[in-house]
Amino acid sequence: DIRLVRFLLSNTLIKIRIYKTYSVVFETTLGSFQGDSLSGCLFTLVLAGALNHLRTLIPFRSNPPFNVMTSMPEEDEYSDDTDFLGEELIQLEFILPVAAKVFKEWSLNINEAKTEFIHFYYTEPDKDNKEVVLDDEPWRKSKLLGSYMCSSYDIQQKCILGNLAFSNFNDVWLQGKRISLPRLINVYEAMVVSVIMYNCSSWAATKDTLKKLDVCHRKHLRKIINVKWPQTISNDKLYEICNTKCLSERVRLARWKMLGHILRSPDNT
Repeated sequence: DIRLVRFLLSNTLIKIRIYKTYSVVFETTLGSFQGDSLSGCLFTLVLAGALNHLRTLIPFRSNPPFNVMTSMPEEDEYSDDTDFLGEELIQLEFILPVAAKVFKEWSLNINEAKTEFIHFYYTEPDKDNKEVVLDDEPWRKSKLLGSYMCSSYDIQQKCILGNLAFSNFNDVWLQGKRISLPRLINVYEAMVVSVIMYNCSSWAATKDTLKKLDVCHRKHLRKIINVKWPQTISNDKLYEICNTKCLSERVRLARWKMLGHILRSPDNT
């Protein structure tokens, strides 16, 4: 495999195009070129090698990195996003410079200026402390892989983004008599619901928060079928006409599916 990869990456000639103008042909000698289907696999291998190297240099963590007392993982990775978890800030601060040095040996760069330290905690009720209150801790507005850490805040933001996506297609929704309802719903599902439901399998929200999700959804559906005040329609009838169901139910199914994927994964995952 190594010889095959070396052969595929050797003598690679490329040229740059800017509009209709091309540069001279030149050889690329470092890594795989952009757009190569092999580059993602190679990056994953290099990152895995760097992480294995790093784990041997951290004395206060087990290898693989699991908390012996709680059996909880102390690392998680997705693509090029790597997180180190722990209960001691001093230990986490120790890891960053060591990781930067090790990763550099593997031709990987860590931007220490962009590295975030996020402290998860619940604020105790305190009438005198008006700056930080329960359910409004700073970590709730921190992002990971495109989603806010707090499910309630993330759903609120997803509804806002969904409304913006919906408004971008106002000209389409106004074509109700020229475009069939099933096709309108297909466009809505692809361009709006996909935005609202992004990462929904990770949500752990209350019923009241999920109701806000359903309200946003039904508001869109009523506009698509052109039901305006003083006209009324029941929720069940609305879902029946649009051949869909409430988003809160779809969140529940997505969470069960994610749990199924986790339970079926290998024991050493």
